Amino acid sequence: MIDPEVWEIAKYPAFFVLGAVVSLINSIAGGGSSLSLPIMIFLGMPPTVANGTNRLGLIIGNLSSVYNLAKHGYLNIKIFKQLFLPTLFGSFIGVAFLVNIGDRALQAILAAVICLVVIMSRLRKDILGKPPATPPKRLTLKGAIAFALVSIYGCIVQVGVGFVQIFSLTRYTGLDAIHVNALKNCLTTVFLVIAQIALIIAGKIDWPIALIMAAGAYLGGYFGSALQRKKGNKFIENFISVCSIALAIYLIVDLILK
Repeated sequence: MIDPEVWEIAKYPAFFVLGAVVSLINSIAGGGSSLSLPIMIFLGMPPTVANGTNRLGLIIGNLSSVYNLAKHGYLNIKIFKQLFLPTLFGSFIGVAFLVNIGDRALQAILAAVICLVVIMSRLRKDILGKPPATPPKRLTLKGAIAFALVSIYGCIVQVGVGFVQIFSLTRYTGLDAIHVNALKNCLTTVFLVIAQIALIIAGKIDWPIALIMAAGAYLGGYFGSALQRKKGNKFIENFISVCSIALAIYLIVDLILK
């Protein structure tokens, strides 16, 4: 058992490191919250407060990653502008509705979605049709609906939304992994900000911990984006697969053990 006085001093560097690690994972793939939220809850933070506190770091980490990738020309501004309004619209729906779903059912659904995304993203055959050779010049109806739904999912569930976003953006744009990641981090920030405002109003933020994690997240996001540029698309694709499979296994095992 950790001495309370020692933990009072050690918890800030610990949460700084946690914020950095989670942000690095999220900047390249997704699923970092599956690491941070259980740890925060285990350390005594109420789940709703852990959710709100965790999201501030996600926003800062995403902004850090987007800035670094955009600076080097990896952010497709035209596609971001196309998808901004559907994402924003979905965000307001996501925070307006209260979803009454049990924890076990949610975990089962989430694990199934992630497994499906991994399988479909790695298939050689394009069972949903081939991604376009070039990004669409105008927003399509299917694109608007799809990304509004992704935004709703991200506001409500959050964990694992990065994998869904990557899969959707790849199918919609046909861009390579690093360009998709830049868009993913930028669009994800939109619905994270909307959700964060709602959580702030509800008083679900532990501000000292949130700010410490956000500082770590800034470094993690920047380092993650630099790692992507250095290692290239194949590294990103493999990293995404490993992280997503690990998250799905964790959710299934946790579901069985409860």
